[in-house]
Amino acid sequence: MSKKTISFVSTRGRGLNTDLQLVKDNLMAALPEVEFEYYLNKTATKIPLINTKMEDARRTFCTEAQNIICMDPSIPIKIPSASERERRLLLATPFDYQFNIFMKYHDNPDQPKKQTFIRCTHVMPGSPFTAKLFHSFYEWEDNVTFLDDIPLPISWDILQEEKRTTVKKQLEFYFPQAKDKKILSILLVGQKPEPEDGSEPVNLFDNFNLKKIMDYIDDDWFVITNNWDLVELSYQLPYQYSSKFGYIKNKISLNDMMYLSDMLITNSSKHAGNFSITKKPIYYLEYLPKIFGNFIKKFYPSMYLKDLDQLLTLDFSNTELSPEQKNFCQEFSYDPTENPSETIEKLFKY
Repeated sequence: MSKKTISFVSTRGRGLNTDLQLVKDNLMAALPEVEFEYYLNKTATKIPLINTKMEDARRTFCTEAQNIICMDPSIPIKIPSASERERRLLLATPFDYQFNIFMKYHDNPDQPKKQTFIRCTHVMPGSPFTAKLFHSFYEWEDNVTFLDDIPLPISWDILQEEKRTTVKKQLEFYFPQAKDKKILSILLVGQKPEPEDGSEPVNLFDNFNLKKIMDYIDDDWFVITNNWDLVELSYQLPYQYSSKFGYIKNKISLNDMMYLSDMLITNSSKHAGNFSITKKPIYYLEYLPKIFGNFIKKFYPSMYLKDLDQLLTLDFSNTELSPEQKNFCQEFSYDPTENPSETIEKLFKY
């Protein structure tokens, strides 16, 4: 008799994201008798012939897989429905596509429903927003099960004190000046377009006075960023500002900063959604075009920062949530009453 297998599938260039990694680590420890397989090939390239071959390979793999776990539209529509014993689980990490669909249907609610995830048997939406989005705008097979009221694995993990302690020690090893300070994380994602003339990409923050902003932020804060444009500006700062500013690339991951941040400024829907479970202040900073930015600007305007200068409008002496931030945190996180990894373990232990 062949061994039971669980396949992790990610075909949008994201590899094993943190949610998949946490689930994999837990299942490998809890289900030692299970074999684990991985299909992490990106199916979209600039060459149509390669795309066709990659799509055929993805479809074949998913058709033959016993059980699948994914976190985005990686399971193809054109495969048979799952058998009674098969599980196809979607962990609905809040990537930008969710806001793209929401904005399209908000403007034109009479569009046909999407079939993108129709071959999934189980869905962990991770938040009231995503649950409503999926119920409203997507088609599902009759046997689909929604695992509602359960946070995503990374959101649950962010609140675990043991992991928080580990990441704090790591931060203070690299930045001892951050000890006993509140952490302001400015975490920005996206690839700047390459200039057509082959020159270096421009600094998108080139016209901002970082010293003025750092002077405005209270001394009991330490500013962490992953953004090179900000780091280039920091070279103009006098040495004493190193007590308030740090660059985390190749030291601490963006996801790990979710465990320690007292305020998050980002352009990433994933990081904002994951961080919302902490019930701490979140702001969206405009940096490269994002559908998520349009969503925040329209529905949570007080959380939208059009540029760095708007940091000068924030009250860093007060970390209580504004009414809009409270609403955002409620909409994008479930209360941590059930461990998602334990729920997933029970789902595949049959």
